[in-house]
Amino acid sequence: MESIDHSPAARSVRDLAAVLDSSGLAVDHVGPDRVLTLSSPVILDPLESLRASPGGLLLGVGVTEVEAASTLRGAAEAGYAAVVLKRMARPAAEPDVTRRLSAEAESAGVAVLVVEGELSWRQLDTLLESALGAVAEAGGAPAALGAGDLFALANAIAAMVGGATTIENLQEEVLAYSTLPDQPIDPDRQQGILGRQVPHLPENAAQYASVFRARGAVRIPGSGDAMGRLAVAVRAGNEPLGSVWVVDPGDDLPDDAAAALERAADIAALHLLRARSGRDLARLRRSEGLRRLIHGDDDAPLVARHLNLGLRPPFAVLAFEADPTPGADAVTLTRLTDLVSTLAESQRRGTWCVEEDGVVYAVLGEVGAKEQAALRTLSLRVMDRTSGALGVTLRAALGTSVESVTAIATSRHAAEQALLLLDPDGEGFVAASDLHSRLALLELGAFLQTKEQLFSPVALEMVRHDDGHGSEYARTLLTYLEAGRDSALTAAELSLHQNTLRYRLKRIQELFGVDLRHADDGLMLWISLRVVQLSRTPVD
Repeated sequence: MESIDHSPAARSVRDLAAVLDSSGLAVDHVGPDRVLTLSSPVILDPLESLRASPGGLLLGVGVTEVEAASTLRGAAEAGYAAVVLKRMARPAAEPDVTRRLSAEAESAGVAVLVVEGELSWRQLDTLLESALGAVAEAGGAPAALGAGDLFALANAIAAMVGGATTIENLQEEVLAYSTLPDQPIDPDRQQGILGRQVPHLPENAAQYASVFRARGAVRIPGSGDAMGRLAVAVRAGNEPLGSVWVVDPGDDLPDDAAAALERAADIAALHLLRARSGRDLARLRRSEGLRRLIHGDDDAPLVARHLNLGLRPPFAVLAFEADPTPGADAVTLTRLTDLVSTLAESQRRGTWCVEEDGVVYAVLGEVGAKEQAALRTLSLRVMDRTSGALGVTLRAALGTSVESVTAIATSRHAAEQALLLLDPDGEGFVAASDLHSRLALLELGAFLQTKEQLFSPVALEMVRHDDGHGSEYARTLLTYLEAGRDSALTAAELSLHQNTLRYRLKRIQELFGVDLRHADDGLMLWISLRVVQLSRTPVD
């Protein structure tokens, strides 16, 4: 993962362990207390040599406590301050394993953080990023994870309303949560706190939609293991900023709880505005630069250097477009954009996203010939998540690979054209490289639209005749040419009897003087008819 480019502030591994412990994560710190630089964790790749990262944090994916010695030595040689491992030992063997691990860590001179094995590496990476990012932004010692006084506000709301409270942004990330004792919580809240992200559940889309549509607090009944909730949208005027959720264990919070939560939402709005102001300015500048990049401005190389994206060629653009959704509004579009950006940027390094006119464009680097399968998998995962979380159906298209930043606009254009040709009954993903001939015909058609004299006159006459009389001569002749002039194949494709087909072909010759014995005339006739067909293909 890329390093966070902040000041050279640093804190100890012990401080980081305390932060993680305050989030509810069981973590043991063994070995020396080393100084950490505030950079993103590095994931161990057994197939690559470990890159140097002085003061860094290494995620030992796939490494257990009983086989950690060589990993610790390698991490120490590369300058890492700490290694994170999952607890895999059986409870009976745990004391012996811990003593041996502590000795190995002291010998190597590197700290070790051992966390509970049930937590996924994705969740753990998110927790560590949040902790390190919060410390870097604050420039001081780490306290609880989150945005400053939001945690105090969450505790105040929990005390006032009477239930465990979480404060979320529009991306359904948990910004802060209450820590008052004796307030029941359910597995959904526990998972959300650990991963700093609301769990992906089928009912999320409908519940969040009801909260953001309402002008006040909304009661969400409990179901199964999930307790009920009292929730309210946080707004600045009409602009949504996030939401506050209070656990209602027995669906019996008092009537005045809703009013109290609505008053608290106004206070939360001030905190969220203050917390996001600096980030929004940086995000706005980055988005504007990315838009200039995908449109191929003359200063694209300068923009790329200014953004410091860290992209390497070949480049490509992956475009996500939502099918029209009844009742969709600006809130849905904002959440869709943020969700797609978060998923794409977190699951593939070197990805930067920007939204324009309802399409989310992911600018990718190092897109080699073998990357298409991986990007298809990424796209399908994004589409599945947005469908479940937001109830929005996405389509995705991968543009052509290009070698220079000035050509990124070409890849974007190819992705947009591929979206137009995407099979509505297919899986929802297409790569421009698989549609080269059709895309070339679209480009040719766009050119011919400005040079009508280059169209086959016979094709134009035939199309106008069909438009005026409801006949299908153009479609019949095009199908006949594409079938290699095979009458049987053509009749089957058009669901016609061969005698009917022969009559139509005879009428085409009589009405339009078509003579297919000349190859050049036949080629221009086919190109013209095909371009017209593509230009009239409906986009679902």
